[in-house]
Amino acid sequence: MKSKILVLVFCLFALNSFSQDEIILHNGSILKAKVTNLNASDGVTIAFIVEGETLTTELSKFAIKDIVFASGRKQTITEKIIINQSGTKSPDKIIITRNPKEILGLTRIGEVQSKTAFINYRTGANADRKAEDRIKDAAHDMDGVVVLITEDKDYNVGNINKKKLGSAQVRMTGVAYKY
Repeated sequence: MKSKILVLVFCLFALNSFSQDEIILHNGSILKAKVTNLNASDGVTIAFIVEGETLTTELSKFAIKDIVFASGRKQTITEKIIINQSGTKSPDKIIITRNPKEILGLTRIGEVQSKTAFINYRTGANADRKAEDRIKDAAHDMDGVVVLITEDKDYNVGNINKKKLGSAQVRMTGVAYKY
């Protein structure tokens, strides 16, 4: 009798160790995998092992909508960013990042650039915000949801120690991504 119970417990344990989770991506794809780490060391990716493989893979949380665990529990990871809703422009929803791990699993759609005027009435921080707004507008026109900044240069004019109005020009280059 004890041996039958032991065999049953072993079978249940073995069945549970081979059960798969479902990773539902924002682009509609479903991955059958075993999630190994919801909060990877970088805090922006989710680690998993695809069914039939042994290699651990990571995807950005921005690419993942939900995870349905083998137990049946469903966990929402991120809400889908909808950019063009009924003709209304909404570039403020676009995410700007400088961390390349935050675009893992997203699709590259093109390069975006912006710059502020060489002589302007903005402080350095305000010039950065204006350049980011222009990057978001460019990504919005391409239906992008995340922009990875690849180059961010500040050019100072005049007395660089006194950050006066009109003393900074910002040039930004990035890559827009979609689901």
